[in-house]
Amino acid sequence: MSYVIAGKDSLDIELLLQKLSDLFQMDLIMLGGGGVLNWSFIQAGLCDEVSVVIAPAADASADSPALFDTKEGLTDDTPVSFTLKNVETKEDSTVWLTYDVNNKETNS
Repeated sequence: MSYVIAGKDSLDIELLLQKLSDLFQMDLIMLGGGGVLNWSFIQAGLCDEVSVVIAPAADASADSPALFDTKEGLTDDTPVSFTLKNVETKEDSTVWLTYDVNNKETNS
């Protein structure tokens, strides 16, 4: 198992991506983290696609994780829009949505 350290007190996303490229020849990654990690990459303009699967079920628990979350001091809370790219209906009425992220350079 390999570990990458990128930042002393907080995550340095640019350093992380550089190390992943240099050490593991990774030019494309998939985020499977929590809301703060997902939002951090979007706010940094480093996420180009969002994939969301919606299942026909609900959980109203206050502890349910969010797809995107901001944390004071770690991430900005600048709104970012998405453009629908693809919709697929799966088994049992599940829907898979894919969006392009309208990164900061294009948000005006």
